[in-house]
Amino acid sequence: MAKIITQTTDLRTWKEESYVSGSAQWTVSGNGEQVVQSINGNPAFFYSDFTVFNTKVSGTIIPGNSGDDDFIGFALGFNPGDTKNPNANFILIDWKKGTQAYGGGTAQVGLAVSLVTGIPPLTPDMWGHTGKVKELARAKTLGSVGWVNNVEYKFDFVYGKSHLEIFVNGVLEFDIQGNFSEGRIAFYNYSQENVIYKGFESKIFPNGKVEVPANLVAGLEFLNPLDEGVAKVKLTPSGNWSVKSDKTVTSAGEKDAKLFNQVAYPNNTPYSLVVLNQATDQVIDELDSTKVITMEAAQKIVLKMNDEPGWYWDNTGNIAVDWIVVE
Repeated sequence: MAKIITQTTDLRTWKEESYVSGSAQWTVSGNGEQVVQSINGNPAFFYSDFTVFNTKVSGTIIPGNSGDDDFIGFALGFNPGDTKNPNANFILIDWKKGTQAYGGGTAQVGLAVSLVTGIPPLTPDMWGHTGKVKELARAKTLGSVGWVNNVEYKFDFVYGKSHLEIFVNGVLEFDIQGNFSEGRIAFYNYSQENVIYKGFESKIFPNGKVEVPANLVAGLEFLNPLDEGVAKVKLTPSGNWSVKSDKTVTSAGEKDAKLFNQVAYPNNTPYSLVVLNQATDQVIDELDSTKVITMEAAQKIVLKMNDEPGWYWDNTGNIAVDWIVVE
């Protein structure tokens, strides 16, 4: 049993890093609650002393009135030394105020998410999202909208191994599936002075993995992982299992399977991974993809293959289910 842990961030423990020495000046307030980047320079980072896998990180960014229109933003999965690391692999979230051609590349106005690999040239790669900076998506409402001077933007990041969500002022701007790398959060700045980053906190969510055997007649019980209260638990299945030793399927099962008799839950897909209410034996959902299940305090669910009763004995394999509590 566990709790969602909220931690206030002390920016006095963070460190700076950049591709070119002297690219930024990060000035942290005396109480550690905010930092100001005050130089118009090359790409620079100010990174946390904690990793952000399976966390929600929230905070505010305020671009000052400098007369410039360049990049503000963040990095996720950043690790110390990545600006000199040929094997670097992290997510870049950058926001340009205005479209601008420079150094052989064009920076488009708006907010974008990109994958950075290795050590990219600052131009055109970092500037124009090309080469070693591969743009993955543009924001749903801010993808072609620039930031505004002296406006506070509240960012919320939910970052996990296979899923990234980014909210801006409460609006879901990115919802991306992928295979993301563990690492830290960093504030990002490229040629934009007088930017304030403040009020950051992190929430650590209970998480783990279970293996559901295909031949388990009773299924695998899973208890609400929180000490108390309702929990929303995101379940992500992966892998394959085999039916009657000659048919391999995923957790989605086989819709047109030829059966001797009805499966245990005839209204659901044969051989699928079903989520049951342990108390009632009623199907809550099929786990054919990532699903969020709401669990009452101390409630148990059961994860089970939807096979024909009496025919579980010759099944083989397991479906892995990654789980994490979400808000």
